[in-house]
Amino acid sequence: MERAKAAKPVSFPVPAVLLDATTTPDVVELPARSAVALGGAGPPEDPGFQRAVGALYGVAHGLRFARKAGGRDFKIGPLEGRWWAEGAPERGLQAPRHTWRWRLRIAVPDDVAESDVAAIVHAAVTKKGGKLEGSEEALRVALERIPVMRVGRILHVGPYATEPASFTRMEEALAAAGLRRARPHVEVYLSDPRRSKPEKLKTVLLGEIES
Repeated sequence: MERAKAAKPVSFPVPAVLLDATTTPDVVELPARSAVALGGAGPPEDPGFQRAVGALYGVAHGLRFARKAGGRDFKIGPLEGRWWAEGAPERGLQAPRHTWRWRLRIAVPDDVAESDVAAIVHAAVTKKGGKLEGSEEALRVALERIPVMRVGRILHVGPYATEPASFTRMEEALAAAGLRRARPHVEVYLSDPRRSKPEKLKTVLLGEIES
């Protein structure tokens, strides 16, 4: 009897350091990585933000299905959001909501090329009757190469509105190490807010460090 071929391992392009944070703040180095990404402005309750999330997931899944057909499957990881405030003296969540700026990301394997993403975007926005047909948000999705970065890190458990308390603990840990948090920060959403109660939401908070 012929032996069944062993299944090829499915890659998970999200580095462990983005996922294994605890409620005790620390300082870590994020490795260089790749992601599909798009940017925008305003708070997350804006319709444009929700459309951007849908477009990003649509492109990420389209890329995964295309690679799976070629034997290079990968797992879709959690959504990331890089946040900062434009033209406001306060940081992030404490700034007026109309000043918020964001860049959403979903990790992809490092061997993904810009042409791969462009092909998936084109197919998605031109498919008749498809979920992303004519999507302006999908047209803005592009491949991003993210450089190595040193950050403060903490796992926040609870509603997004209470994140400032976790950032305060992170900043205290950074100050003890002689470091200072820069204005932008990254949130890695480990929980789906549509399925989890607010008090059980888990979000990895990453504070970029001033050079």
